[in-house]
Amino acid sequence: MKPKIILGVAVIVAALIYLMVSSFRESSVYYMTVAEIREKGATVRGEGLRVSGYVDPATIQWDAQKIEVRFTMIEGPDSLHVYYKGVVPDQLADAQGVLAEGKLLEDGSFNATRLLLKCPSKYEARLEEDKTARAR
Repeated sequence: MKPKIILGVAVIVAALIYLMVSSFRESSVYYMTVAEIREKGATVRGEGLRVSGYVDPATIQWDAQKIEVRFTMIEGPDSLHVYYKGVVPDQLADAQGVLAEGKLLEDGSFNATRLLLKCPSKYEARLEEDKTARAR
């Protein structure tokens, strides 16, 4: 083969590998709890994070004009202020588990780009009853 072709293929392969590695780093997120975020603090600022906790319903501040919400996630004695711009899930105020994906800011608050609600435990109890009834 000609050296120009080999060099061209090597450059293309190197570029593809670089793009794959850099996109993987940007899209990867660490799963943490509110307590772990408070413990690690500055070391996780600016990193892609997925934080698990519970919504404190008394802290929900919904601004319909700006389509944004602010609330506090709690886990035991630890809390984390969350800001999210976008459509809010309907059952956010039910004090259920929430998973917020985004980045920790310099002021210690969390800028969420995505909110996911965990299924309430009342459904889990019903599921166990259904399994027991079917087994009989």
